[in-house]
Amino acid sequence: MIERKSLLALNFYKSSPFTGSDGNKRYRIEKVSCPIPDSEESETKLQATIWPGPFAYASTPDKKKTTYLAAFSEEGLQDITDWINTQQV
Repeated sequence: MIERKSLLALNFYKSSPFTGSDGNKRYRIEKVSCPIPDSEESETKLQATIWPGPFAYASTPDKKKTTYLAAFSEEGLQDITDWINTQQV
């Protein structure tokens, strides 16, 4: 089980993705830009991706990955923590 404090500070995600693991579960958290429907603008979100180990993100087929979007905020990081902890791989 992961804890929010193990996911680093929110500012870290402005420039770099973060990867980690919990047993056989691998995860990656990164900043993404999502288009706003019916608008030319986009919004910044946090995207979490999980997949089964032992391989790295780039070496794992997309069909084995599951993603989740959350707000780019402290609350979003807590949502991601809770989501990762409830997922099975």
